[in-house]
Amino acid sequence: MKSILEKLYYGEISPCSQPTPTTEQYLQAKDEVERYGEEILAKYPDCKELLESYADAIHVTAACESLQDFERGFKLGFILALEVLIES
Repeated sequence: MKSILEKLYYGEISPCSQPTPTTEQYLQAKDEVERYGEEILAKYPDCKELLESYADAIHVTAACESLQDFERGFKLGFILALEVLIES
């Protein structure tokens, strides 16, 4: 059985490629976003490019937030593990 470090080294673990959430709350929010986008385009069809640029910018900011959250969580987990090992 490979260690977690070996799996990480060989690319078998890739947190950023994990599947998207499937919770009911997420799916409802995703549907709502799509519905709002469709409503905006129906009312303002000339704004399609602007809406797509806006959506792209939102995706970039969300990806940056996810990365920062992952880094913080990883660091916190590491610090907790160190504390447990040091105090043992």
